Amino acid sequence: MASVEYLIKQFLSPDKRTLDLSNYHIGDKGVEQLVDSSQLKRGKLRTLRLPNNDISDEGARVLAECEHFKNLRELELYGNVISDDGVRAIATSPHFVKLKKLGLYGNLIEDEGAIAIAESETLTKVTHLFITANRIRKEGIEALKNARCRTRLCHLHVDDLSDFAFDDEDEEEDDDD
Repeated sequence: MASVEYLIKQFLSPDKRTLDLSNYHIGDKGVEQLVDSSQLKRGKLRTLRLPNNDISDEGARVLAECEHFKNLRELELYGNVISDDGVRAIATSPHFVKLKKLGLYGNLIEDEGAIAIAESETLTKVTHLFITANRIRKEGIEALKNARCRTRLCHLHVDDLSDFAFDDEDEEEDDDD
């Protein structure tokens, strides 16, 4: 893997507002290098894309604690290994108050993480939340659908509960065979 500093030089947009490090498997150590980068210290970054990077709760926490990201509008973290603890760090971060788009699909988030987002005092400007392909079930989905600030979630993408429904009739038919 190339150094994170090198990747930033290669993939930071000329206006220093967008950084896309998709699919580099930088992991939590790479996130630590990212937040320490002198190239990002001015707080100009508006879009940060880190999908498929083996980022866990620790990496999510490091991101959430970094004041360099106080002007982020979009944060893409899909396809990582973030669970409820990492989502809780994001949902309570004072540095993510300007986020409008949050991509968390394909992680390890369960109901607790969804509830943390639904009850977040920080993520009040999020209008696009992508949280499909996680481990969220009825309680978490209902919390998101009924969030106090539901009007901000114009585009809420969650799994269809019917995909997870257990039908007793199918079980009875199998027993008859």
